[in-house]
Amino acid sequence: MSRVLVLCPNAWDREALARPAVRDVHEVLFAGEELIDGLTPWNILTFDVDRWMDRTAARFRGAGLDGVVGTGDYPGSMLAAGVAERLSLPSAGLRPVVRLSHKLISREIQRAAAPEATPDFEAVDPFSRDTPRRLPYPFFLKPVKGTMSIRAQLVRTPEERRALLRFTLAERIQKMLLLRPFQQLLDRYAGDSVAAAHYFVAETPLSGDQVTVDGFVQRGEVTIQGVVHSFFYPGTMSFSRFQYPSPLALEVQARMGEVVTRVIQRSGLDNTCFNVELFHDPATGRLHLIEINPRMSYQFCDLYERVDGTSSYDVQIRLALGQPARWTRGAGKDRAAASFVMRRFSDARVLSDPGEERIRRVKERWPGTIVNLLAHQGERLSQHDQDVGSYRLAIVNMGASSLEALEAAWAEAEPMLPFELEEVSPRR
Repeated sequence: MSRVLVLCPNAWDREALARPAVRDVHEVLFAGEELIDGLTPWNILTFDVDRWMDRTAARFRGAGLDGVVGTGDYPGSMLAAGVAERLSLPSAGLRPVVRLSHKLISREIQRAAAPEATPDFEAVDPFSRDTPRRLPYPFFLKPVKGTMSIRAQLVRTPEERRALLRFTLAERIQKMLLLRPFQQLLDRYAGDSVAAAHYFVAETPLSGDQVTVDGFVQRGEVTIQGVVHSFFYPGTMSFSRFQYPSPLALEVQARMGEVVTRVIQRSGLDNTCFNVELFHDPATGRLHLIEINPRMSYQFCDLYERVDGTSSYDVQIRLALGQPARWTRGAGKDRAAASFVMRRFSDARVLSDPGEERIRRVKERWPGTIVNLLAHQGERLSQHDQDVGSYRLAIVNMGASSLEALEAAWAEAEPMLPFELEEVSPRR
């Protein structure tokens, strides 16, 4: 059996890596759990990312490791690349992972590789009164390093810009502390004249059909796995479901794959899965890159397994082991799959969540269904990081023999997973 080290594991990792397809052929070790939830402000102040990678590499140097995996955006995928390099194991490359994780540097790479698909952009210091010098209103504003859609939105006026970038002193300190490890990585691996980790990026607004192109790169050769289509709650920027396969024309999907291939090859990324978000404008046919994530889409891995017969986890492990990875489409038992997002659009306290028994009934009714609760009894929804204007309750992944059967299954399953919520006053 091969030995695989998984850094900063999340709930998706633990469920996927417990499958017989993994545990029967790989011994999986975990490390770095303390970096997910256990870092206090004092720990962050004394934390050094290179020292952590050095110590982790030293800890496992004699353990017979064959590969290192990290699926999380921050810091899992970056730390995995660095630890793998230190152990002379196949690595995505710490430098390209760090550079692609910085949205301004990533935009520069995109502009060099696919200028026709890259919007105009510029850096914005959120702690300065300076405004974008070139971009007119409206423009889209988002953090250089962020998660989901936190503090990311369309800005139409100077007043909206000031409101979005209004941080209290406590928020400024918190932001700088949380980004301190990433700033260390930028200082050491990203190159000269890089905008600081706390910066924002302003961009020309984009619109259209939003998708995620998943793929992997091995020895410089890019393979496109497929295209997952994003659907939104009406009138919002909040995702309602992610559906695979995408209903977009195959010709459009092929053009997306060509653009993504150019950018990934330009970036220097290697030996890893990746996912790239794009817009397709149905009126003009134009494609626009949204962002590049130098890691696998762990939320979508089982969607591919249901439809194509292979999980992205299996591909990522093979890449980490230096073994040839291949992809075949349409070999799964389902013809359609989706990741449904249960949401609420105002803050609340969770009086009760669906609980294990209700979740068990859903899984018995639709075998293979994954239910990932994000809100639990006794919590306030705003305790957790959330998208702009909404709060996630749970994510439910399902597959079916057709899109119609999938939608019917979700219509039946959703009421079986009730949350009892109590309205609360907005936080000041």
